[in-house]
Amino acid sequence: MKSLRMSKDGRHQQQQQDRKVSGSEDDEENTICSGAAIKRSVVYYLKNTTLHGLKYIAEESITIPERVFFGIAFLVVVILSGFFISNVYSKWSASPIIISTSAKQKLTSNMPFPAITICNLNQALYSKVDSISRTSTNFSLLMGLCDQGADTSISYIGTWKYFKAILVEVAQPCEKMLLYCSFGSRQEDCALLFNSILTDDGLCCNFNALDPSYLIRNYSDDVRWEPAQPNMRYEPIDWTPEKGYARKLPEFYYPRTSGGTGIRMGLTVVLNASIAEYYCTKSMSVGFKVLVHNPAELPKVSNYGFVVTAGREARIPIEPVYEDALPSIRSIKKSVRRCLFSDENELIYYRTYSRKNCELECEAKLLLRECSCVLYYLPRIDPMARVCGPNDNLCTDRVQTEIESSLTNLSCESCWPGCFELTYKATPSTASIVTDPRFMAGENMPDYLFHGPYSNASEMSILHFYYMTNIFRSTTKSEMFGFTEFLSNTGGLLGLFMGFSIFSVIEIVYYITVRPYCASRTLKQQHNRRLEQLGWLTPIRPPVRKLIRRHRWAGLPPPSYSEVYKRSFSRKKDKPETGRTGKLQKKSFWQTLQVRPAEMKTPEYPYME
Repeated sequence: MKSLRMSKDGRHQQQQQDRKVSGSEDDEENTICSGAAIKRSVVYYLKNTTLHGLKYIAEESITIPERVFFGIAFLVVVILSGFFISNVYSKWSASPIIISTSAKQKLTSNMPFPAITICNLNQALYSKVDSISRTSTNFSLLMGLCDQGADTSISYIGTWKYFKAILVEVAQPCEKMLLYCSFGSRQEDCALLFNSILTDDGLCCNFNALDPSYLIRNYSDDVRWEPAQPNMRYEPIDWTPEKGYARKLPEFYYPRTSGGTGIRMGLTVVLNASIAEYYCTKSMSVGFKVLVHNPAELPKVSNYGFVVTAGREARIPIEPVYEDALPSIRSIKKSVRRCLFSDENELIYYRTYSRKNCELECEAKLLLRECSCVLYYLPRIDPMARVCGPNDNLCTDRVQTEIESSLTNLSCESCWPGCFELTYKATPSTASIVTDPRFMAGENMPDYLFHGPYSNASEMSILHFYYMTNIFRSTTKSEMFGFTEFLSNTGGLLGLFMGFSIFSVIEIVYYITVRPYCASRTLKQQHNRRLEQLGWLTPIRPPVRKLIRRHRWAGLPPPSYSEVYKRSFSRKKDKPETGRTGKLQKKSFWQTLQVRPAEMKTPEYPYME
């Protein structure tokens, strides 16, 4: 009976010990997520953080009113820093772009000489128009060119093919208008310098513009007004304000660059107005309308050109204005920087993006939508669209007026400036031409100009285009407030008010993630070691459990350790079981009975206090 009572007491102690082990495991798991553990962790963070003022809130040696004072002071500091940071952010988001003068000077020799478009104010020769029947379709198209829409009975629907034919027939050709040409102190054939181009003032003569194959996206030969000359000395090349010229260039090419400064190295032309042939014009004078523009843009001479009357000599100094941009502003929204790179808005008709090219396409789309036609000089975005005739003048005038006023829905506000743009500033001045034989002119002009069939000075105009200097400074669009500047200003404010730094963020991340994970891992390791220490008291093998159960049923004392050992290895052929290494399990059993060395001191966490 005594032995039976001892065995019952032993089993009772064993059960209590097992419950303590399992209960300690549950307590340790609940301790990590308990409110008290979180509170201790927060107090520990407040005492050890690098942020200014928080350690006074957790200080136990000061009174509660003092803690409240420091807490309110910290809140006020946070609010003030947030207010100033919001001001910095508003400045960063509202005006991130600054336009500054480039520190590096540019050479005019690296830029193309401007494209120059010259139009006779007379849009149709009287001798040509006089032979056209007033009831023919050609005359209907001519009235559209001359902007004469009083006769609304004219309802002919024109096509591009017929309009091109009548325009070539009645307009003054460039070889008749240009009497003399020189560029870079060398006289040249005007037919090799100038090409015919269609503008809102009719058929005009253009110098140094991009070849149509590089200007128009879907190029075809019918775009040209005269066939390309295969034996030209100068080879056409591509150029854009953003990419500039290619690295390898042919010996002779166009768009040409300037050979130097002054009248001698510029472009000089002598023009013939043919006043006797005037039939219709958009102005009240005789002479020429001139526009200096970008070689990659089609000119709109009627609105933006300046007039040089017949019988005058004009000197037109030119100043290039170049705007570029740094690649860093690409990350800024288009609506904020208000400019576009060439690959951000591809046009339908033109290959090179610019604001003027975009506006021409926009005007063509609006006219096609509102009037079901396109004016003759606008891009043919729809090859099947008809050319506007005299009966469409009321509609086209209304649409153009609304586009230029930009106060209605018919506007081209989506055509933003290009981030890279090249424009030219021209300041013309004129004087009367004197051809008195007693007057000795200093200009090196051929004698046939003043003594030949076109020697009437009242019908002649002399134009000089030239650079004043061979260097200029461009303007650059760059980030006024980039992310680096915003981060430095924000960090300065936070450091001034709270002592905040990047390491403060690391501290917060550490106390939220790393520290709880390490504490949980340490508790789990301690629990596993505790189970290993008590593992030799716990019957875990099925044969041992059966042996203990038999002893309980028989009322016998628990089996001895030697009996447990023998029973645990009484399996197949009564041979001890071997592990993966082939060694007996007897070794691991005796290792369990050995006294373990003192454990190393583990890190202390507030969860484990």
